[in-house]
Amino acid sequence: MRFYALTLLTLFASLCLASCWNSGACVEGDACECSNGDECYLGCDGDNCDQRCFQMDRCGAVCEHGCSFECFDVDECSASCGDDCDLNCHNTAACGAICDRDCRYECHDTSRCGVVVGSRSVVTCRNVATCEVECRGSCEVFCDNVGGECRVTCPGGDAAVMCPNGSRSCGGC
Repeated sequence: MRFYALTLLTLFASLCLASCWNSGACVEGDACECSNGDECYLGCDGDNCDQRCFQMDRCGAVCEHGCSFECFDVDECSASCGDDCDLNCHNTAACGAICDRDCRYECHDTSRCGVVVGSRSVVTCRNVATCEVECRGSCEVFCDNVGGECRVTCPGGDAAVMCPNGSRSCGGC
């Protein structure tokens, strides 16, 4: 998990140095994207932004609440979002995210996934080498075709339970 935390901190520190978006400003409710470059860090000033990065080396996004972010064909991708966000990272080398309550995080067809989520969040890792999830409340984690380890850390060090639907859960099934 240290690798993912370090990666996220590095990418988020860069947010102060560079940002890009199509419309010149990414504000509440906007659709913003970056593509075909070295690095891009999207910042949304408000809620309900629709952010997207593709065909880049590094990309990151920050948003308040109710946002969506898709990142694909990027080597390293990171996101930070408030409550009720939809985050999708695929076809990358590494994905990392921090999201608050009621988030939906999907990571697939990549090497490494690492995410920290709040209560009532759902995480799906599919076709990945490793998946590490830290739940800061109740959460549900689906691991499908994870080549290495699928590790779920629950609050207080409690172990995740296996549920009848095949998920791992913190806070009961």
